Amino acid sequence: MSESSPERRPAFRRPVQEGFSVSYYVDSFIAILHFISDNLVQADASTQIGELFCDEFDDVDFELALCCFEATHKVAFVDNLWDVPAEEYEDLTIEEFVERFVDPKEQRDPLFVTKRFLMFQEALTRALTEEGGQQPPPGSELS
Repeated sequence: MSESSPERRPAFRRPVQEGFSVSYYVDSFIAILHFISDNLVQADASTQIGELFCDEFDDVDFELALCCFEATHKVAFVDNLWDVPAEEYEDLTIEEFVERFVDPKEQRDPLFVTKRFLMFQEALTRALTEEGGQQPPPGSELS
């Protein structure tokens, strides 16, 4: 496949690039999930994303895991992941999720990690606001 003639692929499907080891990224993502949940959530490559969520692990924890993964490996999840309803990927296994949504291209933007953690901060602020039923503190909303 040449760069001048892109091949049509199904939405969300990324080509596996040379040097992109799905199993390495899967093992790393699982280790991050275990660490964030203080080992209360146990998972392996065949665990479905929807099975991760419980009292000890919620959507904010999942977003933290995504941000930590991206910062650890300097790779991003595809941009449209943030627009995909969770129902569309909750039946995917962790391995399928990583294979489908990780863009293995190294991120070279020096602000990449900062931007990702600001996205997480925004999600956390939104979750805390919804939980408490109150307005976010001044300066905590990002534009």
